[in-house]
Amino acid sequence: MTGRLFEIREFALQDGPGVRTTAFLKGCPLRCAWCHNPEGQSFEKDTMRGGGGEERPCGEDWTADALAAELLRNADIFAQSGGGVTFSGGEPLAQAAFVAEVADKLRAAGVTCALETSGHVPEADYRAVVSRMDFVYQDLKHHDAEAFRRWCGGDLALVLRNLAWLRGSGVPFAVRVPCVPGVNDASADREAFLRLAGPGTAVEFLPYNPAAPAKYPMLGRAFPLCPTPGTPRRSATTPANASPAAGTPRKRAFRDGPAK
Repeated sequence: MTGRLFEIREFALQDGPGVRTTAFLKGCPLRCAWCHNPEGQSFEKDTMRGGGGEERPCGEDWTADALAAELLRNADIFAQSGGGVTFSGGEPLAQAAFVAEVADKLRAAGVTCALETSGHVPEADYRAVVSRMDFVYQDLKHHDAEAFRRWCGGDLALVLRNLAWLRGSGVPFAVRVPCVPGVNDASADREAFLRLAGPGTAVEFLPYNPAAPAKYPMLGRAFPLCPTPGTPRRSATTPANASPAAGTPRKRAFRDGPAK
C-alpha cells in the first residue's frame, strides 16, 4: 500500500511524550482559515517557491514497508526517551488504511504510536486507526456548528460523534484547541470548549501561530484569514505523559521520485 507525505520531522518534542518522529500526511477534508500547514491540504503534490526562487517539493509517495523502515531508524532513541512516532497532517485519517498498516508495523517492532487528528473523517476510519494508537491529540477547532462550517468548511456533528466514541474507547487522549484571535479565543469560547471536551478531559489551548501566513504566497495563494492583533492567552491542563516544549526538531526535505 502507498501513502503520500509532505514532511517527516525528526526529534519532535511537542507531538507527544518523549522524543518523536512526526510523519505529516498529505490531504485534508477541511479548509481551516488559519491553517499553518497549507501545503498539507491538497492530496496532490505541490511545490513551495521562496522569494529567491528556491523550490521545495511538497509530496512524496511511500510504501508502508519503506515508511515503517524509515521511521524505525530512530527506534533506539524512542526506547531511551519514552518516545515514538506521531502521525499528523494534513489529516492523517484521510489516508486511514495506510496509517493503520504503518502503525501495525511500528507496534510490532515495539514502537508506540500517537495521532493528531481533526476527527473530521468517517467514523469507521476513525475507530480503525485510533484503536491502534497509544495516544491521541483530538482537535476541537470551534464549538459552534455554524462557525465551524464557516471557518473550517466541515460538519461539527461528525467530529463530536468521533470524540464521543474516543471518550469511551479507553485510548488515552487530550483535546487541543487552536486559539485564533477573533474566532474562538473569548472566555465564553473557552468555557464552551471545556464543556464539549467533557469532565476530566485534558484540554490544551494553543496560541495562534503568527507565522502561518508566510507559507501561502509560496504556494501562490492568499492567506484566507486576517486575525485581530494580539496573542491569545494560553491556558492548559496537560496530560501526564505529555512532554514540555524544548529543542528544535529536524525536518527531512523531500525530493521528486517514485514511491519507496
